Amino acid sequence: MRKIAVFSAIFAVLSVLQLSPCYSQLTKLVVSLTGSVFNEITHQPISVRMEAFDANGKRVYRGISNAEQNGYYYITGLKPGEKYFIRFGDLDYFKQDFEVNIPPTDKYAEFSRDFLIKPKARGLRIPQKVPTFESGKTKLRAGSDFFLKDILETMQKNPRIHFQILCFPDNNANSNENKVITEGRCNSLKEYFVKNGIDADRITIYGSDTTDPTQPPPTGLRPKGKWYIGPTYYVVESF
Repeated sequence: MRKIAVFSAIFAVLSVLQLSPCYSQLTKLVVSLTGSVFNEITHQPISVRMEAFDANGKRVYRGISNAEQNGYYYITGLKPGEKYFIRFGDLDYFKQDFEVNIPPTDKYAEFSRDFLIKPKARGLRIPQKVPTFESGKTKLRAGSDFFLKDILETMQKNPRIHFQILCFPDNNANSNENKVITEGRCNSLKEYFVKNGIDADRITIYGSDTTDPTQPPPTGLRPKGKWYIGPTYYVVESF
């Protein structure tokens, strides 16, 4: 009899919880994600296809950002405290995925996230945002994996794209030495990508013997410890 009484009490509590408006509201609570989508190179708002998937791979949204409204998008029906993956890509833009973690909340909320998407065009130069070499060196510096992750994922998700790695030197002191350094840097980067699963046939290299005319070394004094490092680009050759 005692066991029956305990089970009856538990059942009664669960019944109350399920009938409770507060419980019902929490289980059905949804939130929204909104923001803008921009061209990573020009920073102009763009219209591009986008999809959202939950952690189980189920698609929960499909739409297009609106370039005429500053690249605006709006995704609703998301659950607080859950992880989602936002996927972009069409004929004019690279396929790119972004992980978004929705914060937990007990009431409706709109969370904001902007996205930068790489355009797909022959001859396009994608800059390496953070230098992966030290001045005069050809070996990737410690921690470069973090800064190369973005371009590596772009190569992985777009297997038909062929790239050229283009490196510029740190100065114009000696063109022969510059060529050795920039080609060494190109080879270090190519080796990194190949080691991480990128087909070597997709990558060509070019090491310049003169500095980048679009981003030349500064003529004035630089802060102590701040060195100019020749830029690196990933040039889209074909797709």
